[in-house]
Amino acid sequence: MTLNDAQQTTSAQVNALIARIDPALIERIDKVRSASSGCRGNDVDPEQRVRQWENRQYVWFVASVSPLGGLDVLDELMTAQVADGWTLARDRPDGDGRRVQLFAPDSDAEAGEDDNGASYGVNIVGGGEVGGLTSLNISAASPCFEVAAGES
Repeated sequence: MTLNDAQQTTSAQVNALIARIDPALIERIDKVRSASSGCRGNDVDPEQRVRQWENRQYVWFVASVSPLGGLDVLDELMTAQVADGWTLARDRPDGDGRRVQLFAPDSDAEAGEDDNGASYGVNIVGGGEVGGLTSLNISAASPCFEVAAGES
């Protein structure tokens, strides 16, 4: 895996989730983060060669969508991902809303390669309201992987 592969995959995963939302419900989409970060502390990996890519976007709903309506959308996204073979890892209350974490089907096993136990994951957080608008925070993260020398 390269940083470019991880960036493209996480971007595609977030965009696929957003594409499942009825466009009539969306006021705007904010692209918040698309970057890599180190997976280990400097004491273990001083060169930060073991990286992870994260892509995060906020989906803001039109004013007529209440926080509960936003949670209904979250439920629909979660159900669709599970139907597509994703594994529900966490579904817990988060303040006035919920936080859901799902893991992608293991692409290594599907490709007939050794299973390294790592897969891409998505987080969907919803239920909050800011300035009268309800939003979903949708993010995807790659597994941690070692980058090639010179790749940043």
